[in-house]
Amino acid sequence: MSTQAMAEQYLAESEWEIAADLAEYFLDEMTRINSALYTWLKVIIAFSGPEPTGPAPDHAEELVDAMSGFGPGAGDLTAVLRACQAGDRQVARERLETMRIRMAAVHDQLVWWIQHLLTNIAHRDGEQAVCDVVLRAYEDLWKPRYTVWPTMTPLEKLQISVEGMRGHLSGPRHRGDVGIVEEGDRFTMILDPCGSCGVLRRGDPDSGRPGCSPEGTTERHDWAWRRLGVGWYAVHSAIVMEWIDMRDGRPPMRPMSGCDTAGPCRWFIYKDAGAARAEHTERMGFDDGGQES
Repeated sequence: MSTQAMAEQYLAESEWEIAADLAEYFLDEMTRINSALYTWLKVIIAFSGPEPTGPAPDHAEELVDAMSGFGPGAGDLTAVLRACQAGDRQVARERLETMRIRMAAVHDQLVWWIQHLLTNIAHRDGEQAVCDVVLRAYEDLWKPRYTVWPTMTPLEKLQISVEGMRGHLSGPRHRGDVGIVEEGDRFTMILDPCGSCGVLRRGDPDSGRPGCSPEGTTERHDWAWRRLGVGWYAVHSAIVMEWIDMRDGRPPMRPMSGCDTAGPCRWFIYKDAGAARAEHTERMGFDDGGQES
């Protein structure tokens, strides 16, 4: 269940304080994901080729900071909180929905922008350069975020993963709904569609905006599941959640299947990280010991 759906449930029950807290949390989820995209954009805009060039140039920082300072959902959140204080259920629901729509528009625009900037890099510098820029962004974005991942319980890993995909507004109504199935050895998250590359490829299930047939891999890379046609935005999932760990001799952090396809994307969180199924390493060109095959 999405945070928005939970807030609506408590509004229906006149639990105003809980609904207000959930509205604030919902905006925070979406804001943190958009902030992560802005961080990635700084690295992409500053990227001038495969060779390291040091910190992002000032123009990249200035450009992205100017955009990221805009708060599209701030006014709506204020209206939701006031409506909760006044006991006005209809206004609270309407402004909660408007807040999501405004945030979703910015989110989807950022994903679109990243996809096209990475496409330009692939055309200019070659496909390996896209992997290079993702690895550079990994140091600023994903590596700090997941520093404590190895010390987390499987349930905590599931919770932080679901929180992130709620912020990406995954699910059939682009509201942050995530399916969860517990199997014997793992938890499976079902994103149908994923709110980022899934919406980019398949279209927005809420507004009806069509997908954009994103450009992607034309060669079979170990860092992109050895698949053809993986969109340039989507390849970061293969690199960050699987390939980096396999390259360094560790089990994949959070392997997945169906990413950037016409169907649902599934994320797997193993209860014993060291017991991830061999299928994940094999399709990336590694054996169980992290050696390239």
